[in-house]
Amino acid sequence: MFKKLTSEEFEQLKIKGWGRSSPTYNAIIGLKVGEAVVILKTQWRRNKSPSSACRAIEKKWKKRNVVLKYKCVALADNTGWAIKREA
Repeated sequence: MFKKLTSEEFEQLKIKGWGRSSPTYNAIIGLKVGEAVVILKTQWRRNKSPSSACRAIEKKWKKRNVVLKYKCVALADNTGWAIKREA
C-alpha cells in the first residue's frame, strides 16, 4: 500500500514544489528585473486578470521584506497580457 522512504530517497524525488506550483505563477515569480512574459487568454484559467495575481504576489513577498514590482498590461489585440518585472 505505502512505501516507506529514507531521507535520501525523499531527497531524490522530483516534486512540484511547496505551495503554489502553477506554471504561470512560477513564470511570474521567476522573472528577473527587466524581464517580461506574455500570457495568452487561452493559457489563463482564472476569472480575474493576471494583474490581480501580480498584486497578490507583491503583497505576499512584501511581508517577507522582499520588494517585487510588476507592470501588467493588456495587449492591444485583446489576446492576452504582458507582465514585466520592474523591481
